[in-house]
Amino acid sequence: MARKVIRILACLSLIFFLVPVTYVHGPPPPPNDSQIINLQPVEFDASSPERNRTGRLAFLGGWKLTSENSGFGGVSAMLLLPEDRFFMLSDAGVLIGFTLNAELNRAERPFIAPLPDGPPKENPHARLNWDAESLLYDPETQRFWVGFERQHGVWRYSRAFARKESMWRVPAMAKWPINGGAEAMLRLPDGRYLVFSETAEYEKGGSQALIFDGDPSEPGTDSELFGYQPPKGYRLTDATLLPDGSALLLHRRFTPLQGVSAILSIGDPGEIAAGEVWTSRRIALLKPPMKVDNMEALAVSEEMHEGKPATIIWIASDDNFQAIQETILLKFRLLKGRKRPTKKRAAPKTEKAGEGPGSSFLQSEKSGQPEGKQ
Repeated sequence: MARKVIRILACLSLIFFLVPVTYVHGPPPPPNDSQIINLQPVEFDASSPERNRTGRLAFLGGWKLTSENSGFGGVSAMLLLPEDRFFMLSDAGVLIGFTLNAELNRAERPFIAPLPDGPPKENPHARLNWDAESLLYDPETQRFWVGFERQHGVWRYSRAFARKESMWRVPAMAKWPINGGAEAMLRLPDGRYLVFSETAEYEKGGSQALIFDGDPSEPGTDSELFGYQPPKGYRLTDATLLPDGSALLLHRRFTPLQGVSAILSIGDPGEIAAGEVWTSRRIALLKPPMKVDNMEALAVSEEMHEGKPATIIWIASDDNFQAIQETILLKFRLLKGRKRPTKKRAAPKTEKAGEGPGSSFLQSEKSGQPEGKQ
């Protein structure tokens, strides 16, 4: 009997985690356009407060984010600009921005607003679905790229998301699963772009990914297929570049009995080859009782720590717009690992402090100047 009850509860938890459900009694409430974002500090491991490390990650702080705004939540990607200016994107096509004041646990100069444009309805009777999953930014051109699921395309937006500049429903992505599209994107220093599927299977193992010779939002850009092998049982949810040019990859897993967990790994983009399977090596595991949820967004910055330069890793979660889940933001310092021989590759482009989108909502309250992504 006990086993039967456990199985029933496990199935119910799986439904709540994977299937967004809204129960409406009578007419829905009017939308709330509040621009206030609240931050509440969280511990890394409430059962063991002295714990502050997992693998190569040293915990520096964390916050639970909430807002009364109807569009808040569902974070699937994020950028980090100088002065701790966060720029998040939800899988409903909503932009969320704020400057983190860690000392006062405040989100300063917040904004919550939809993208200026996105994929059209699939048919006259369908609802608008801007399932945005990945986000890139180029500080030199001050443009943004967004990867969409369902209609499987990449859109490019002008400075400060003022307007759409180009878009392409990529034919090579057309057969990717509806909910397994452009889950992560990378822009390499040599001008190539990588777009990763979350669940489209690659014949040699892992999931499908594409190498684009140039801008994937421009129709006709050449691409080649390769595979990415995530850790066993996990799915890729985001990726970004580290200061040394290597790739940092975020993966998540959910099981009814073990709950949620996440793995961070590092891979060498120089080892990617068309027609082959690319792999990465694990550097950290997040699992209960550590603070963890449906981790989907990743960003990297650099700052001084105890008088020395440090690489900072930021991870955010997607609450699936469910009350039983949370939007959390975690901050870690990347610890040094064992040196491994790597292939020689071009150094990554550096981004100058003070560059970035010209719109005031992307400017730091501290500097008041346009900024660029770190």
